[in-house]
Amino acid sequence: MAHQPPTFPLFAQIPGLLPELVAAGSLSEGLCFRTSVGNGSHVIASKVFENQGEGMKGKGQLLLPQGEFQRVLMGRLSKAEGVDIRLGWSVDDFTHGEINSKVTVQISGPNGQTEKIDAAFLIGADGAHSRVRKCMGVELSGETLDAQLVATDLRFPFKSHGFFDANFVIDEADYGLIGRINNAGLWRVSYGVPGSCTEDDIRRTADAKLRAMLPNNGKDDVGNDAFEIVRVAPYRAQQRCADTLASGRVLLVGDAAHLTNPYAGLGLASGIADADALAPILVHILSGKASDADALLRSWSDARRQKFAENVDKPSRMAYSRVRTKVSSQDDVDALLARDPLYAINGQNLSGILESVPW
Repeated sequence: MAHQPPTFPLFAQIPGLLPELVAAGSLSEGLCFRTSVGNGSHVIASKVFENQGEGMKGKGQLLLPQGEFQRVLMGRLSKAEGVDIRLGWSVDDFTHGEINSKVTVQISGPNGQTEKIDAAFLIGADGAHSRVRKCMGVELSGETLDAQLVATDLRFPFKSHGFFDANFVIDEADYGLIGRINNAGLWRVSYGVPGSCTEDDIRRTADAKLRAMLPNNGKDDVGNDAFEIVRVAPYRAQQRCADTLASGRVLLVGDAAHLTNPYAGLGLASGIADADALAPILVHILSGKASDADALLRSWSDARRQKFAENVDKPSRMAYSRVRTKVSSQDDVDALLARDPLYAINGQNLSGILESVPW
């Protein structure tokens, strides 16, 4: 849904890509931390982004839904020489030997056809339920958090109620994230439910849960419903990382390699950083310049796992704890402001933290 500013220099390495992505989406005008509607929807700390002028320094997050992001990248890949894009195909299995040998990948198509491909490398970027990772026999170590999260896409005039483009809602029960997805009125409202809830429970209670998070119970000035639910997608909140990201010439990046809750906005960004760190290593190996390819890939894997532990897992856990804080009184808010460095000087350092994440 959103790309954090630390990814902008990574996109900028590809000529013309960053402006193309910005043109396909929009830049966030601001973010805030606020109390729930039940506690007055008061802004605790905020940051407004100046999106005018040249360059990307100081700009807000790039709001670009995954489908649009993929469309831009696929358009560029389709024009590249020697690239074969197959949508709807999946990896069934693979075999590989030592680091200097090929990987034989068995794939299947949307109509049941199968094929074997001999590859220099296989990179699993196939998400939380990665088939590549499972075939590698690699475990995702970590934990499943104590609540399920529900991502709902809906239409509601949040701006008319004083909401920012990104709103982290802090509450013991009605916590979550309310964020603008595009300029066409679509917003993401993410909230938590007990881990014991079934999918039927979640869908049955979605309307009531959303009403508790929306201003005026989701109604307009004359009492009619003003929101439209487009999608409801529950998922388990995880803090996990693969025991290794490299086994011979089979590698893992993104959600296939590590999982985190969304309240620090580091999941997609860290996956892009995985690929950015891997690319020059593959170039070095494929051009015959690496004296020990296996050591290089092990080093990359170890470094990315360490980055996840220090720069993704820890701040994401803090963010998850933050949104579930009790702030039903001014004393609660003052205590949060006093102990949480993210809110220092009433949010004036929010920009520095968001723009200086060490990947």
